[in-house]
Amino acid sequence: MLTKELKDEVLALDENDKLQLLRMLLRDPAMSKYAFDPMGFRTNFEAADILRELMEKEALRNVSSVE
Repeated sequence: MLTKELKDEVLALDENDKLQLLRMLLRDPAMSKYAFDPMGFRTNFEAADILRELMEKEALRNVSSVE
């Protein structure tokens, strides 16, 4: 059972910190059954790496077009 103190601390986190906490918890093998993974990136590391590279290239292209 969650303590009130822990619950209050988690609820006080900003959106980015909550997302980071969620990702960390979903990487825990005990919690993996709760992870929503419709595209299979949690189990297909090659596809996840390809997607990550594409996203990084897109981010760089967006930054350079702004400048």
